[in-house]
Amino acid sequence: MSMVFNVPTVSQKEIEELIQAAYVLRVNNLGKSIEIAEDALHKSLEIRYALGTAQVKNQLSLFYFIRCEFEKSLNYANDALTYFEQTGDKKGIALSKYNMGSTYYRTNNFSKGLNCILQSINLFEELNDFHNLARAYKSTGTIYEFFQDYASAEQVYQKCIEASRKANDTNSESNAYNPLSGLYLKQGKTEMASALIEKSIALKMQSGDRRGLAYAIYGRAKLFAKLQKTDLAEKDFLEALSMHKESGDKLGLCMASNKLGRLYFQMQNFEAARHFSLLALEQALQLQISIIAIKAYYQLYLLEKQEGNQQAAFDYLEKYLHLKESAVSTETLHVIKSYEEKSKIEHLEMEARVQREKREIIENKNAELDSFFYRISHDLKGPIASLMGLHNLVEQEVKDELSLQYFKMHQSQIIRIHNIVMGLISLTQMNHLHHVKVKINFTELIDECIQSYRYLDNFKNIEFIKEIEDQLEYTSEWPIINTILQNLIENAIKYAKSNNPFVKISVGRLNESIRIIIADNGTGIDPAHQSKIFDMFYRANERTKGSSGLGLYILKRAVERLNGRIELKSKLNEGSTFTVILPY
Repeated sequence: MSMVFNVPTVSQKEIEELIQAAYVLRVNNLGKSIEIAEDALHKSLEIRYALGTAQVKNQLSLFYFIRCEFEKSLNYANDALTYFEQTGDKKGIALSKYNMGSTYYRTNNFSKGLNCILQSINLFEELNDFHNLARAYKSTGTIYEFFQDYASAEQVYQKCIEASRKANDTNSESNAYNPLSGLYLKQGKTEMASALIEKSIALKMQSGDRRGLAYAIYGRAKLFAKLQKTDLAEKDFLEALSMHKESGDKLGLCMASNKLGRLYFQMQNFEAARHFSLLALEQALQLQISIIAIKAYYQLYLLEKQEGNQQAAFDYLEKYLHLKESAVSTETLHVIKSYEEKSKIEHLEMEARVQREKREIIENKNAELDSFFYRISHDLKGPIASLMGLHNLVEQEVKDELSLQYFKMHQSQIIRIHNIVMGLISLTQMNHLHHVKVKINFTELIDECIQSYRYLDNFKNIEFIKEIEDQLEYTSEWPIINTILQNLIENAIKYAKSNNPFVKISVGRLNESIRIIIADNGTGIDPAHQSKIFDMFYRANERTKGSSGLGLYILKRAVERLNGRIELKSKLNEGSTFTVILPY
């Protein structure tokens, strides 16, 4: 008996092509877009193409949102979001959140809508997806308009235009011109409003976006109504109404019906005004579009009041106030505040970018300065070495005690210059040379550092106590670790007491770090100086005349290079403890 296998008749690539075709067609034939998307969904399920299935569901969520079939839209968006969150697909999550937010705000849940759209904006910004970012900005502007926050709405519409231009998307750009034109119209800026709406119409005719063109013509009708050009306004509203019927855009039908109700009231054609206002109210309640329902209730209130129907007018007014109050919840206002905070954060981020640019300029200048120091210091090493050599000759040849005393003072200053030059060389090397990381043998390195200071006057009197953790394995830049230990040990030796001095050196692990502790019972540091001792050329103690004032500054820079930190505890005449913590 032979077995029969069902071989899939479609590939993933073909499904992706169907998804793209459905999205492009949405602006002219939404019904056909839905047919193609439903076909793509069926085929994705057939071959168990999970990504394709989620992408199609996101697309169907958008299409049913446009058709104002909000329950279907939410169901598809939620299904898609579940998959994209499981796979960590940021773009998929952003599109799902945008679709959900658009559905929420078109019904009664403005707080959820704004939250979802703001989340999508954050993700689209992160992905540099300017096409979808423009769409999300436009939706946010619409919500601001509802709350009559026109300044914020205008700002967001301008962001929509900027994002559209970055995406080279004239459709999204013209979509922002429509509401922006309406904003200017409310502000009495009729010339600006007219220029924008005509530009939008031209772009829509150029792109062939019939559904978008209907909204642009609707926007021009609002302008004509404001200018008392009622015949032209009526013509445009009726044309927009017809185009929305043709494309199956229920939201557009609802909006045009509402505006025709207002226009006919303005023209004192109360019968037509009532017909279109009731039609708009019926559609808005059926579709749960609270924004238009609120406006229709108010228009019917004015109409009944005009005709002297006090009880009917009162009923409509009560419904208008109740629906508006329920739409504007405290939660929504909190979300708007959070968006304002987001704008502040964006401003701070922009300031931070400016500061980073300034810092880069400063760093470049510092690099040039370091290079200058390095060259000059190397040039000075030769003459300084010669001067130090001449002092040896002076000690052999000159016998006069007073002259020798002067030469000794001279020599101390030469030594100080030599220490400064060597410190500057050490700094520039530490900043710019790339050191190889090697295993650090702390026992050997500490012994070498201690022995390198045998020439100091009080070295022979000091007791060195070493506590190094057994089997300690640590890899780092040897010259930098050497610099840290040398400066700490030298500092402890220089400021040791004359009676029973000691220097205790401890090295061991502390959680995920290496801890180096150098403690002494020396002269200590006055509290007044402790905050400044790591500054360049700062000397808290004049006891050591040859000090360059660079040692602790170099120590701090070395620790910072290894992303570590340094702590100081010191009491005057009791001693100091320096603790260096370095990442393990």
